[in-house]
Amino acid sequence: MTQKQKQTNILQETFTSLGYEVKRFLHLTVENIMHILGQVAHMPQHQDYDSFVCILVSRGGSQSVFGVDQTHSGVPLDHIRRMFMADACPSLSGKPKVFFIQNYVTSEGQLEDSSFLEVDRPSVKSAEFKVRQPGACMIHREADFFWSLCKADVSLLERSSPSPSLYLKCLSQKLGKERKHSLLELHIELNSKVYDWNSRVSAKERYCVWLQHTLRKKLILSCK
Repeated sequence: MTQKQKQTNILQETFTSLGYEVKRFLHLTVENIMHILGQVAHMPQHQDYDSFVCILVSRGGSQSVFGVDQTHSGVPLDHIRRMFMADACPSLSGKPKVFFIQNYVTSEGQLEDSSFLEVDRPSVKSAEFKVRQPGACMIHREADFFWSLCKADVSLLERSSPSPSLYLKCLSQKLGKERKHSLLELHIELNSKVYDWNSRVSAKERYCVWLQHTLRKKLILSCK
């Protein structure tokens, strides 16, 4: 079993226990990634659920993920996020859209030396609102995103060690044990664990974590 397969098994168990219907896809080309994400973004079943979670584990560049074909351009992360915005994916409008991305950056990507947490909300003054239908409340196209991106050197993925990504391991542990805490609180605790790790290891072993969110309400992932 490969490193990424072990990681996805852990995550599948975690989110299944949280009541999510989990579908996983392994060893995808760039074309496959785009096709599957496009299909998922247009699933009518979204209207029957309260939230959506997407987890990506891949090699990549500084702002993109690669497929197994390892094309130089890959899939831009910004493009992935736009596919699920309210105007492109109306069935998820007003619902939390949660992304956890473990990106193993190749030599072509740029990796910062330290862990960093960023919480970003759009300015109300600069927001552009779109009314979906008469009488509907106005929801910004970028509202209700939770975007957690972790970058690590690709050498960590290629090691023979059976240990999963520190980021994904902490994520699973936090979601599995502390279900009364909001997702934002859990992520702050996760980031603290990563910071502690980074202070004790070499630059090649460090994880860099970014969080951007536009959640309008406190989000707690817990199976009823």
